[in-house]
Amino acid sequence: MISHHPLLAMVNRYLLCYVAVTVTLPSFGIVAVEERFVMNSYAPVKAIALQPTPAAVIRAAVDVARDALGSDVAFGAIGSRAAEFPIASAKGIRDPRWSSIVVRPHTGLGGEVLAQGRPMIVADYASDAHISRDFVEIVARGEGLRAVACVPVLGPAGVEALLYAGAHLEGVLGDRAVTVLEQLSAFASVGLEQIRARELELELARLRERERLAGRLHDSVAQRLFTIGAVAQASRAQGDPNGLIDAIEEIEATAADARRELRETLLKLHRDPENLAFDVQLDGELRLLENVTGCTVRVVRHRTFTRMPDHIARLVIDAAVEGTRNAVKHGHAGLIEVEIVYDEGRLSLAVRSLAVDGPLEQPGSASATGTGTGIRTLRTRAERLGGSLRLTAVSTGRAVLRLDIPYNDMAVR
Repeated sequence: MISHHPLLAMVNRYLLCYVAVTVTLPSFGIVAVEERFVMNSYAPVKAIALQPTPAAVIRAAVDVARDALGSDVAFGAIGSRAAEFPIASAKGIRDPRWSSIVVRPHTGLGGEVLAQGRPMIVADYASDAHISRDFVEIVARGEGLRAVACVPVLGPAGVEALLYAGAHLEGVLGDRAVTVLEQLSAFASVGLEQIRARELELELARLRERERLAGRLHDSVAQRLFTIGAVAQASRAQGDPNGLIDAIEEIEATAADARRELRETLLKLHRDPENLAFDVQLDGELRLLENVTGCTVRVVRHRTFTRMPDHIARLVIDAAVEGTRNAVKHGHAGLIEVEIVYDEGRLSLAVRSLAVDGPLEQPGSASATGTGTGIRTLRTRAERLGGSLRLTAVSTGRAVLRLDIPYNDMAVR
């Protein structure tokens, strides 16, 4: 029985596509081998995509890769900080130095896969001229590997992990090894995407609860403040001292109720984690804005941020939200791109409209020159951090909001 779980349905589609491709090969012998691998590996492949953490996804992919290929070793690396991929899982490896390997662009076989974004295979790791010599001592001399294949595991931000298979004899691994690793890489990508989706769903639920509590608090306190004002106004015409005392007591009681509800609501808000991952906070607020405005917002990230200081995260998110609101309000935008770039100690945000649903305001309006109150406040915050905020009109007449601030790479991976 085929499960109706959306993730398993995706797994089914991958498997069916793989069989459809393999049956078109001219060699019936190869078809039989490849098709048998797919059918026998159905359960393990599902297990890859259903793992709860990125490390577990790659570990499962490594296990399946070695078993499916019958290779001497299999291993995987996961992206951590900026362009760094330490070995996260290995099967069949004996050299104790293996865990010290950290792959970077153009270092070793994995470094070339990182740089080019495509699979590669070498017949003799020690002598291959296409890769650097960084890990030859460990890979070729220490572990004794000759043939090594590597494929990227792709995600929204590019290469998120690397999946390898290796053999002690030259020529053992071939095109079939790359094909199998690519299939497992696809399932690992599905698993990583599902983890992100689950995390985002949970954090969005928390954000919506916070919004609900904040709205309820606003309505409740506003009502009590109105009551206090009405009682105070009525007491002005009160000539009876006892009546004035009753009015004061009512005001005190209403104020006490407001303070109690304020404390209780703030306590509930405080229980939610304040240090939500930057990406989750940004996605959450932009998705909420999409629901309100009906405009589609596309986020383009160059590297992923974690543990970003609250004041910087808040400024970047506020700028993204303000820029999106301006594009919808003044430019009638139907599609907006929010681009975040980290490069050489600078963090940049650009909010630009990609499509409009109506006539644009002419350059020189508040939206184009950046004289609105929200923009002025954001500019002041950016300047206090040594950065800048500019809202300028491009040749098409649309406005682009650009934030640029200094930022180190301690929190970037």
